[in-house]
Formats: sequence, structure tokens, C-alpha cells
Amino acid sequence: MKKIILFLILPTILILFAGCGKKDSPEEALSEIQTAFSERDIEKFSERIDTEKFFSQVYDDATIELAKNCEVYGKKYPKDPYFQHDGEFLKKYNAEHKELHLKFLDNVIKSYFAKMPEPDKPEENPYAYVANEFEKIRNASLFKVTDAKVDENNHATITAEVAGDNSIRGMFIGKLTFKLGFDKNENGKWRLTKIENIDELTPSVVDKAEMIWITFF
Repeated sequence: MKKIILFLILPTILILFAGCGKKDSPEEALSEIQTAFSERDIEKFSERIDTEKFFSQVYDDATIELAKNCEVYGKKYPKDPYFQHDGEFLKKYNAEHKELHLKFLDNVIKSYFAKMPEPDKPEENPYAYVANEFEKIRNASLFKVTDAKVDENNHATITAEVAGDNSIRGMFIGKLTFKLGFDKNENGKWRLTKIENIDELTPSVVDKAEMIWITFF
């Protein structure tokens, strides 16, 4: 579960940061997502991202990459039972638990927008704990858009870099590069729809997940 949850949480850290732009654009969409989080405005947030579709897509794309390289990760992390099976087993396992994992994330998002206080112990309210930890990680990260392109089909790709600071959480994030896909809806508004470089992010996210596994499990 920890790998999939990190695949869902890490890109969310990225999209909290502001973009720029006067008229509607992918950058403006990114900016409004940041504003929605800052103001804890779920309605404004929902105008720019269909969370159910977005995270379902991230989940499926991450599962494909994890399954494809299951043998490699199994050798690198022999004590993690998650990778001690073949790729078909992993795809089946993730499919069977997809609803549970996405429900967990949905509860984290709701806890964030509801400003749920951090519990004394994670097990008292794991959703609020992750939501508050997520905010701390965001505050320990620096963000920079390095490229933005719109193709002939009105699909946009924003390339952005996230770099952690010198704190423990910042060092956990390290440096990550995201390619975010945006599409216009029927009303002409740009919406975040996809992470386009899941394949490039997979090794780093797996390593971070294993750091948590080694430290806490």
C-alpha cells in the first residue's frame, strides 16, 4: 500500500504551488489549484481537477510500472513481501485493493480541507496524520516550472521541478521532476488530468517508500 499511496501523495505536493498567467492557461490552472489549497476551498479545487479520475489514472499507471519492474525491485528489496511475487500477481493485488487505497486518499484530502488537527498518534486518525504530514513536506519543498507546451490538440504539458530543503522532510523529497498533463474541459477550462512521466518517477518513489518501510516497519 505504501508505494501506491506515495504515488498519489507526491504529485499532490507538487500541484499545491502557484503558477502564473493572466488568461486561462495550464499555468493559471496550476495557480488556482494552489489557491484552492491555501484557502481550503474544495469547490475551487474541484474546478481544476477531477480527483477521482486523476488519482485513478495515477494508480493504474503506477501499477503498470511497478509490475513491469517487479523482479528488479524484488532483488533490490528482498525483505519486502510486496515485490516477492511476479508482475501479474502485483497487478491483481493492486486491482483488488484499488478501491481501498483510493478511499484512503479521498479521506486524506477531506481531512486536509476540513483542517483536521494532527493526532497525537498516527493510528488515532491516519487520514488527518497524513494530511498534516503532507503539509509539512510541502513547506519543506521548493517548486519551479521549467517548461510549458501546448500541442495542436490543445493538450498541455507542464514540466516542473520540486527540490526539498535541508530539513529531514526536505531531504526525503530530494529532487523530483514532474511532467503534468492538462486538457480543456467542455467549458474551455484547463484541468490537470495526468502525470505523464510515471515511468521516470517510479524508481525514486519506490526508494522513498522503502525508506519508510525500513524505518517504521
